[in-house]
Amino acid sequence: MAVALVAATLSAKAWHINCDKAVLLAAADNYTPQTLQLVQRYVGEDLSKPAQYLQSLRKEGRLLESKDWHTLHLNADLKPVAADDKDAYVQIEKALDVLRNYKQHDDKSVRFALFTVMNLVIDMHHISNVAIEGVANSGTDFQFNSSKGTANGRPAKIFPFSWKELWTTRYVYQHSGYTPAMWANEIDVMFADKKAQYSAGTLADWCYDIGQDTKKVHAVLEANGNSFLHATIQAHEPLHMSCMGRAAYRIAALLNESLK
Repeated sequence: MAVALVAATLSAKAWHINCDKAVLLAAADNYTPQTLQLVQRYVGEDLSKPAQYLQSLRKEGRLLESKDWHTLHLNADLKPVAADDKDAYVQIEKALDVLRNYKQHDDKSVRFALFTVMNLVIDMHHISNVAIEGVANSGTDFQFNSSKGTANGRPAKIFPFSWKELWTTRYVYQHSGYTPAMWANEIDVMFADKKAQYSAGTLADWCYDIGQDTKKVHAVLEANGNSFLHATIQAHEPLHMSCMGRAAYRIAALLNESLK
């Protein structure tokens, strides 16, 4: 039995909030002293507080247009191609312009720019938020079949699943005993040797990087008839962790560069 990928609206497809908090805490471990001081000024002592800030505003009926900011639009060469404000790359660049000139802006504007960078750098590392020209169903919460094995040459015990569920439930529950701080520590332990690699480059370079991973995921899914066996799902968990690590180090890199 085959279930076609189902396109969803291009709204925010976030990680579990504990993932976002872990990313922000791991980022904070890599702030310069000056960046840390400024972030604490606008965020407070709980450095994970900005997690899913834009979503929280929408729940209050504010800034509803921000639902379109979480999607990263790339062309076939994996370069940003957004023509308007409905794009993560565009909104991050706008927020960075404020942060680079933070002394010329009021505290409310700086705080909003800071929270926007944190939220959207996290979200651009979520595979289902990456829309690539020519890659069907990219930029959607794409659905697929999940199976634990085969019977008579066919997948057995098929369950409909989605990438969002995979990243917000399956992988998270495997860390169910972790606090965000413990998870942040695991990020640092796992990727300390890749910190310089992940932090290097520009925002556009990072778009290309996450675009490559997005294409690989869709290619594997297509090659397997829109199904992921259990083993394939397990094999993609390191990608989940790697995206968290990249998001953390890149938030730190952007803020360290901007808040000088």
